[in-house]
Amino acid sequence: SALHDLFVHLSQPTARSSIVEMSSLRIASLVLLQGALAVHEKTVMRAEVDTAGEPSVLANHFKPKPLAEACEYMKGNPQSSRPGKPCIPDAGFWPYKQQTDWRMQLGERILTAVTPTVTEKQCEGWHMFGDQTWCKKAFDHKHGEGVVGLSFGIEERDLWSETMSAKYELPTKLFDCFIPLERSPPMSGKAPNGSTTCSLEPSPQPCYAKLYEAHRDCLGAQEVSVNGRNYVTLSGELKKYAKQSVHLKMDVEGSEWSVLEQLINNKEDWDKIRTLDMEVHFHMGGGEAELPVFLKMTEKDQLERRVKTMERLREGMECTGSTLEVYRQGWKPEQSCSQGDCEEPQVYLPTGFSVNAFAVSYVSKTILDDK
Repeated sequence: SALHDLFVHLSQPTARSSIVEMSSLRIASLVLLQGALAVHEKTVMRAEVDTAGEPSVLANHFKPKPLAEACEYMKGNPQSSRPGKPCIPDAGFWPYKQQTDWRMQLGERILTAVTPTVTEKQCEGWHMFGDQTWCKKAFDHKHGEGVVGLSFGIEERDLWSETMSAKYELPTKLFDCFIPLERSPPMSGKAPNGSTTCSLEPSPQPCYAKLYEAHRDCLGAQEVSVNGRNYVTLSGELKKYAKQSVHLKMDVEGSEWSVLEQLINNKEDWDKIRTLDMEVHFHMGGGEAELPVFLKMTEKDQLERRVKTMERLREGMECTGSTLEVYRQGWKPEQSCSQGDCEEPQVYLPTGFSVNAFAVSYVSKTILDDK
C-alpha cells in the first residue's frame, strides 16, 4: 500500500534525521486514491533513539514474521528441555512497541547456534528432565569416563547434581555464594550425603547417593572477593581433572559470558568437558566479578559478543537440546501484551518470541565421534 511505502521511505537514512527530531508525527487523515477507491487510514507514529544510538520506530503497524513452514510441538509436550529443532510459532500479532532489526538478527543467530543437529541415534538415546537434555552416550562408561559433576549456582536445591549423583553415581561439587544457608539444605551440609536411600527420581527433599562437597564460592572471570563474596575461576577448578572427565553446569545469572570465553580460548580446559548444561542470560549484566574491559561496552556490542560466544561453542560441542520450545508453549502475549504495548526484549526472533534467557545443553563432539 502507499501507506506502507511511506513508512519504508521514512525508515531510510535520508529521512531518519527528520524522524528522530519529531517527538510525534500525526498523520491525521491520509487519503489514497487507488483507481476510483478512496482509502482513509490513520496512523500515529513517533521515533526514539535506543541505547545503541539507532532510531527505533514505535508504531501500531508491526507484524511478526511467520515461520517458513509449519511446525509441531514435541509429542507428549514434556515439560523439560527438548532435543531437535524447536517449534516457535508467532503469536499472531506484534506484542511490542518497537521492532528493531539488529535485535531480531541477533535473535535469529542465537536460535541457529542452539538448534540441535545431533540425533537420538548418535546419542544412543536422550535423558530429558528439567533444564537438561542429556546425551546418554556421555554416561554409558563405553566412551570414556566422567569422574565428577561441577555445579555452579545452587539456590535452595540442585536437581542437576542430585540426578548426577543418584542416576549416574557421580560425586559432585556445589558452588554458591548468594543463597542464605538456612534456605539450602545442600549448601548448609544438611542434605543426606552418600545415602543409600536416595531415589533415582527427584524426591521431595534433596538427597545425594554419592558424596558431594558444598563450596561457599561463586563462579567468575577472576579470583576476587566482592562485597564479602568469594569468586573462583573455572580454570582453577578444572586443574585437577583429566581430559573428558567433567560434567559442568552453570546457572550464574549473567556471569557465564566471560567464563565461557575463557573456556573456549583454553583448549586444555575445554577438552576436559564431557557435557555442559547452562542457563544463558542475554539481558543481564556480567556480574560483580566481571572483567573491567567489558564494563564499558555498549549494549549492542555486549550482545554481539555474547552471540559470538554461543556460536563458538559449536566448534567443540554439539547442542543436544534447550528449553526454547517449552518456553514458547508457556508464552501468552495475548494476556500480557494484547495491546502491543510491551517493551521489546534485548534479543528476540522475528516471530516476536524473546530469547533473553533459556537453558541449553551440550555434549562434547569427541564423545559423538567415538565409535
